[in-house]
Amino acid sequence: MTDLTYLSNQVLDAIRNTPEYAEFIRLLNHLRENPELYARVDEMRDKNFLIQQGDVGDPYDMMDALTNEYEDVINNKAVGEFITAEVALCKMIHEFNRNVAAGLEIE
Repeated sequence: MTDLTYLSNQVLDAIRNTPEYAEFIRLLNHLRENPELYARVDEMRDKNFLIQQGDVGDPYDMMDALTNEYEDVINNKAVGEFITAEVALCKMIHEFNRNVAAGLEIE
């Protein structure tokens, strides 16, 4: 195992031991207890990703349509808590990646 592989495994362990990751996993498992809702959340996230990538139509119209189609999902408390936890975890990982990139001479 190279030093970098070893260190990346340490980072993974550190992330897995954060409150953000623990909360994300707790809420993910709670959401998975309702397979129908979990599937709708995944569908919504997939469509949202495509809209953000600009691969489909007018993004404003598409977001309005997405909001209308998934209003029940968006207004679900468990979904809101899950998405909030997911965003917190993603921000933490993004900050880590930014710190790594800032320490390297890459353009």
